[in-house]
Amino acid sequence: MPNQPPIAVEEHVHGDTVWVALRSRGADWSWLTPEEAVRLGRAWIEKYSPAPRAAE
Repeated sequence: MPNQPPIAVEEHVHGDTVWVALRSRGADWSWLTPEEAVRLGRAWIEKYSPAPRAAE
């Protein structure tokens, strides 16, 4: 699977229901509600984004 992004994100609409599907490195898809996806994204940003540098 060359040139495949490390994380794939797709939106799936089934009638009135919207799902956000996440997949990493060929693993099974994880299906989240949009609200769950937002919470997960915010948690990842808090945990993994570099700390802001202090003003010099």
